[in-house]
Amino acid sequence: MKPDNRRRLGVLAALVLATTVPALPAAHADPVTAASAATAAAEVPPVASDSEKLRAARTLGIVPTDAMLLLRDKEFVIALWRQATGPEVRASAELAFAGTDLACTDWIKSGIIAANTRDQAQQMRDAEAARVAREAKEQAAIVIGIAPDAELVIQSDRDFIYQITQRATGARVKAAALVAFGAAAAAQKEFITNGVRTAHAQDQQDAIDADQQAGEAQKAREAAEAARGRAVTVVLVVPSPEIVSLPDDDVLRVIADGARPGSEVEKAAVTALRSRVRADWKRFIDTGVYEANWRDVAAVLARKAEADRALVDDIRHKAVLGGIRPRLARAAERALAGGVDDVRAFLDQGQYDALTQSFSRNAVNGNIAGQYLRETADGLVVRPGAAEPAPGEGLDATWRVVEGLAGEDCFSLESPTKPNHYLARYYDGKKTQVAVQPANGTVDFGWNATWCVDNILPGAGVTLRGGADFLTRQADGRAGVGIEFYWWVTEPLPDSTEITVNWLNKYLPDYDPYTDLLVSPLGPEQIDGAVRYRDFQRRTAPGQVAFRSYWSRGGAVHPLTTGRGTACASPEILAVYLRLGGHPVLGVPVTDEACTSDKAGRFVNFAGGGSIYSADRAGAHAVLGAIRTKWLSLGGEKSTLGYPTSDEVAIPGGRRSTFERGRIDYDTATGVATVYPAS
Repeated sequence: MKPDNRRRLGVLAALVLATTVPALPAAHADPVTAASAATAAAEVPPVASDSEKLRAARTLGIVPTDAMLLLRDKEFVIALWRQATGPEVRASAELAFAGTDLACTDWIKSGIIAANTRDQAQQMRDAEAARVAREAKEQAAIVIGIAPDAELVIQSDRDFIYQITQRATGARVKAAALVAFGAAAAAQKEFITNGVRTAHAQDQQDAIDADQQAGEAQKAREAAEAARGRAVTVVLVVPSPEIVSLPDDDVLRVIADGARPGSEVEKAAVTALRSRVRADWKRFIDTGVYEANWRDVAAVLARKAEADRALVDDIRHKAVLGGIRPRLARAAERALAGGVDDVRAFLDQGQYDALTQSFSRNAVNGNIAGQYLRETADGLVVRPGAAEPAPGEGLDATWRVVEGLAGEDCFSLESPTKPNHYLARYYDGKKTQVAVQPANGTVDFGWNATWCVDNILPGAGVTLRGGADFLTRQADGRAGVGIEFYWWVTEPLPDSTEITVNWLNKYLPDYDPYTDLLVSPLGPEQIDGAVRYRDFQRRTAPGQVAFRSYWSRGGAVHPLTTGRGTACASPEILAVYLRLGGHPVLGVPVTDEACTSDKAGRFVNFAGGGSIYSADRAGAHAVLGAIRTKWLSLGGEKSTLGYPTSDEVAIPGGRRSTFERGRIDYDTATGVATVYPAS
């Protein structure tokens, strides 16, 4: 296939993927949230490297000191914010600093560059939203008498509320702040926007009511002054005695003069001033100014929400076309299907949680599923996991897929346990090899650690090209570079025990992580000492066990199906096996279910020396030990006895099994099994 044709096919495949969200095995159900939770304890959060901090600083023309480079990512963001002048750089830094640690890291890695580009083009995206977030905290601080210094009001909501718990003097404000500190994000925002002012008003009224010396007129005057003081904080005016003692109409003029030109606050203040009714002035001071301010905030938030949705959609589009970040594409689609909070949560945290993927050998490369690209002590290999994996296994086959160090159109694969260590090519003096190596900030390393997706083929996966070579699995099972090689992009922390590999290769020979699977796990793998088993379901009957696969040390994987089966249909064997005690009594199955010689039924042999035979005319029953040996010596179901009609039962001095045309008794004392044909 010509390269240009392959690329056209890749784009076409990507467009198909854009309309059909990839569905992966139920073993990886709810892939974004489940995988994120599973890796949270084992992954080391990414951090910006010194070279990335240098690049971020140089974007602003700043030469960072050694002390700056030693700062944590969050502290480094503030260090650059202090020296930045561009409104978008400062705004994006404030939003990152008020968000998560990952948001700060991403800002250093790429956000500052994008924000600086917007500044150069005079394109404002974050400035208004950052201003609104900052002013909400400024208003809250001013209303309770705290100086709203610049670094206080760019803190996260939670950190800002903590400062209120430490610095506020009013009992009701302190109490409300303590509640908000432990509340959800939405409640914290509400506390900053309205709760601080409401609690402060209660503190003020409590003080007024407690004054036994003041008359009713004085209390009314003090209540009015308190209301004026709270109102002017909306336009960030400190409520000094001179301000709060002004007549209501003059307070409205202060608010109109301090409001942003053209804002709802300015319009509402001017409208109230035009009224000659004093009650309208008071109504504006008591409630109108806050309603107008909320309309201003809501307009900014609406524009920000629209911009955020466009950004999430752009992330989704690039993830789909890129071909190796399906989790990111699905997470973005879920966010877009939700509301404003879902979109914001995706941008704040979800997009970073969804960057991990694994890479599996696929059908194009020999029809061997369940073999993953792994970083081990022996280097990079492509193989299944351990038959009995330790907790957290699969992290060695997990990669954080980030923008290419040499260009955003390609990708780099970062180790989730060693930040700033990437899958990179190197020359060992004889040939090009691959290994996980620490980034050193050089152009050469960035090029060697960047992989481009040349082709995307549904059912086959993607190719990863570095330079002129493709990432491959070599004949010895190690990862290397060579000719075109396709990888399935699958879920992080891949499960590749013997049972899973058997399922992928035996029951799903056409396994394709981009399509719905006909058979998928119904639940996690269960462990009982040396025995492991897992239930599977069919897409046509979700939630119902289709079969259960068993494995034990030193043995192979064998399933027991539910129902009558498809070949040689007969009564269910799994139910009888479980009724008789399952693997603790009979041992694990050592054969798959097979048709009997006369095709009238099925049977399975077990490690404990027994078998279960099933036929419509006799039912499903176990035949054990010496009785089984005797029966088989006669020809089993082909003998004159026919199929078993009961499980083995105890009789005086021994055991007995009945058959269609007779029985076999076992004498415990002599160890002899005797046949009694039916008369």
